[in-house]
Order: sequence, then structure tokens, then C-alpha cells
Amino acid sequence: MKKWQKNTLVTIGIILSVAAAACLYLLATPYKLVNQESMQSTESVIVKEDRGWISFFPTEESEETGVIFYPGGRVEAAAYAPIAKMVAEEGVPFIIAKMPLHLAVLNPDKADKVIKEFEDREWVIAGHSLGGAMAARYVKNNPEKVTGLILMAAYPPEADDLSAFKGDVITIEGQLDGVIDEIALTEGDARLPSQTYTIIIQGGNHSQFGDYGLQKGDNKAQISKEEQWKRVVQGIVRSF
Repeated sequence: MKKWQKNTLVTIGIILSVAAAACLYLLATPYKLVNQESMQSTESVIVKEDRGWISFFPTEESEETGVIFYPGGRVEAAAYAPIAKMVAEEGVPFIIAKMPLHLAVLNPDKADKVIKEFEDREWVIAGHSLGGAMAARYVKNNPEKVTGLILMAAYPPEADDLSAFKGDVITIEGQLDGVIDEIALTEGDARLPSQTYTIIIQGGNHSQFGDYGLQKGDNKAQISKEEQWKRVVQGIVRSF
């Protein structure tokens, strides 16, 4: 091999290594929870964190159907603690699944572990953005394991037609969402069952489904994050 060919291969190798390192860095540095207070237990909610998930259970015994939640892409699980805690305050258990590299697409069946751990309870699966897409995929592959689906700024992937799903489906969207693909959202809605109920949060955006700041590409919301969380929680609780 000629010297210039060797140099070219070395250069290509360096470029690929740098690109791979950059990708891993981005994946390993997610959007993080802003206010840690929402991760603290209170008189009404017990918060527990382990390697697999973060659970928010009402302190009073509850037989309510629980929520298993898949986070958005590159967003840490804890960033959704505010809505989880608010839902639990309404008597509904809420479990946020932790995902490999903060990407639900790497473990779309994570809900199986939660269901096995708490097999005495029925569950609704929910998710935000990429997490919502993977929650929809879970429903497609396991329709008998959950009683409903909640999509937050999300839609079913092209290969996952849920029109035959018998459970209730709620979609919650932010009016000013600057991240979601509107054409793909419209096409995705056609893959949902007839008993789907849609909630549009006026003044809400993509990022304020959690508490991790303004996501790249998103529009600034015209309502506070606390107001958006309140409306999201109302949408979740109404499904029970």
C-alpha cells in the first residue's frame, strides 16, 4: 500500500473515531431535571429510585391503574418527575422507566419488567416524543398487557398500526411544539383507534412536558411550565 493511501485510511479512521465519540458524548449527556425538589418524597407521595426506574406511589393505599412512562430521546428519566409526582398526588401510581443511553428505542419492552414487578396492578403505558413512539410500539406488540396508551407529543411509528387496539388512547400535544414533525404526526394519528381522544395544550410546547429547559429546535411556550404540567396531568388522570 502506498504511503498516501495509508495516510488517507488513517485520516478516515480518525474522522470516524471523532464522530463516534461525539455521538456517544451527546447520547451520554442528556437533558437533565432542573428542579430536584420534585424527586423528594412528601406526605402524599413516596418517591423511590433504583437502577431500572423511578417510582411515584401515593402514600395511601391505591388500587388505581398505574402509569408506566417512557422518557423522550436524550432526556433523563428524572426530568419527568414533576408530572409523575402530580399524577401520584391524584392517587395514581406513576413509574418512569430508565432507558439505555436515554433512548427508549434501545429497550422498547422495558415495561415488561415493571409489569412483572407489580403484577397485581393494571397499567397504562405512556411516553413523550421518542418515548411515546416506543410506548406505541409496545402496545402494538403487547396489546393484552396494558389497558391504555397516552402519547405526549408523539405518534405511532409507521410500522405500528394500532387501529385494532381496544384500550383507550389519549394524545396530548403542545400548540407551539417546534420539535415534532407535523406531517408525520397527522399520518401517525391515522394509525390510532377510533376511541382516541386528543388534547391540545394552548400555548404549550414540546419541552415543557418535562422539566429540562428548552429543547433545541423547540418554540418558546406562552404558558408557564407549571401550567403545562397541570394540563398534562389533567389529561392523564381523566383516562382513569
